[in-house]
Amino acid sequence: MRFAASICALSLACSGAAESDDAGADADASVSPGDAAAADATDAGPCPAGMALVTTPDAGDVCIDRWEGALVERAPDGGESAWPFYDPVDGVDASLRAVPADGIYPQGYISQVQATAACAASGKRLCTLAEWTAACRGQPEHDYVYPYGDTYDPSACNEGRESPIVRLFGTDASYDNAELDDPACDQLDAGLARGGSFAKCVSFYGAFDMHGNLHEWIDDSPDPNDGTKGSFMGGYFVDAKINGPGCEYRTTAHAKTYHDYSTGFRCCADVSSSP
Repeated sequence: MRFAASICALSLACSGAAESDDAGADADASVSPGDAAAADATDAGPCPAGMALVTTPDAGDVCIDRWEGALVERAPDGGESAWPFYDPVDGVDASLRAVPADGIYPQGYISQVQATAACAASGKRLCTLAEWTAACRGQPEHDYVYPYGDTYDPSACNEGRESPIVRLFGTDASYDNAELDDPACDQLDAGLARGGSFAKCVSFYGAFDMHGNLHEWIDDSPDPNDGTKGSFMGGYFVDAKINGPGCEYRTTAHAKTYHDYSTGFRCCADVSSSP
């Protein structure tokens, strides 16, 4: 596995794709290894709607959200409304809970700590490294490099886009927190895509967008001597290669409190306690 000091800074080298997310979704309608599983994933046995049952090689069964995470805000009267996917959630964590981003934009600008709380508010949790990897690679029946198979397809997932930092602030951007957390970064065209809009970017288990779109925080402390550091997986819409191919992409350089426009998440749940 490869590590990068800052994946966002390295994104300067990435070039953009011309098509919008809707165009990318329709770019290739051929059948991928995950298509049959995606079609059948609504019948996930002991898992609730929107989740897929995954069998990990060593840790047994787990339920995993088929889409990256979005957020809803809970009102005092019990009502809920969509939280803007482009707004950081600092200071409002307690009123938010996670929902699968099925056909909607997933939440960026979120830290591992905040994602953990959002999943917990929905009776779920972040996935472990083993669980996330099994869902992405189709283990144990398969061990694909990419969610859709072993052969790389640059059009399958939402990746290789032009950096929004460069588009917004130019090639002399500072990459400071204000720029990296600017709400405009995830609102540009040909950037972040709605969950599931890249039809080929689906795993054997029917989980969408595990490569590209947004980095996905997991429940992991990669440095045994520093529990403040976390991991996120899969790459994002600018880069999904620098830190490893496909399902092996893993960034370990950031604290669990870190967030920027590229950081998202996905929830898992124990089969026995799935909501």
